[in-house]
Amino acid sequence: MTDFKIKKTETIPAESVQNGFVNEFLRDIDNLSSHETENPSDIRADFLLHYDKSRWKEVVSEPENTLQVFITDRCNLRCPECFYGQWLSTAEMSLEEYKQHVLKYSSQANKVTLLGGEPTLHRKLVEIVEFNASLGLKTTCYTNGIRTKRLEAVMQKPEMAKLTSIRIGIHGLTLSEKPLRDVPKTDIPVTIVYMLAEYNKHELMDAVNFAENNFNCAGFFISSLREIEKTGDYWVDTPRTVPINQYAHIVQSFVDHYNGDVQKLHLSTRGVLVTENQDFMGVTKCRFGSILGDGSKVIAPLDISINRTSPELTFDQQQCVRHHKCVLQKIILERI
Repeated sequence: MTDFKIKKTETIPAESVQNGFVNEFLRDIDNLSSHETENPSDIRADFLLHYDKSRWKEVVSEPENTLQVFITDRCNLRCPECFYGQWLSTAEMSLEEYKQHVLKYSSQANKVTLLGGEPTLHRKLVEIVEFNASLGLKTTCYTNGIRTKRLEAVMQKPEMAKLTSIRIGIHGLTLSEKPLRDVPKTDIPVTIVYMLAEYNKHELMDAVNFAENNFNCAGFFISSLREIEKTGDYWVDTPRTVPINQYAHIVQSFVDHYNGDVQKLHLSTRGVLVTENQDFMGVTKCRFGSILGDGSKVIAPLDISINRTSPELTFDQQQCVRHHKCVLQKIILERI
């Protein structure tokens, strides 16, 4: 088990901003030198996350079986690190095909995640969300946020809003092909998902401040890019990715310095973050199942980028091949 120790200095980056706690965060990031955190022997070691128990309470949730459906191969962006990039086209799953897939697995899965491509480009998106609700299934829609207004009408219905959540994935505040600053504003509750990378790690604190000031931000989710389609290995980095152990330090610094008003933080463990309450050892088998646009099936989400398909979906049966526990689990901190 590793505790977090980040050396402090008085150096403030040139891009420092007005808020003192943002500057403190930037100092921490700049002091994460490779010789301090890139020891290959401990890259998979657990890191104990600390948080102020007077400000946050940890929400311990039971893992759920999740059916992921890639409802369209169309997308209005072309992100270089997209794990689904090789499948992008003009193809789209029909509503009837979608219903057949969901009905087949509805007795095994508790919720459905809509993916693509860009799900909000699907012509029958509203009907898909309403169909899930008719079965009592929770829906999470992952989107780049450009066309979120398509869901505003359905989200105004209390029964739909209770079962449906919107997550807007971004790769920075001003940088990359998916900057938060370019996402049109919406009044519906959204969770902003920040995919941490080498090129955007200094924008993390500014991004959460922007999110809470410009969106109905129900939560802020921190995860990280892993270019498995290029490396073939979850633990191997590219010049664009943040090493897993540095990711853990950055998340700790964020939790230490963030003093905004977002009510819920979702922090991907990436296989290494743990807390005093959770070591995440209870989930060693994959609780996901994915159906791609062409109908092919993939069990572990991280296998999508390397096209490792399966003849059939099974939940909570396939052992994780990348670690001794699921690397996709998360820590949830809720404001007291």
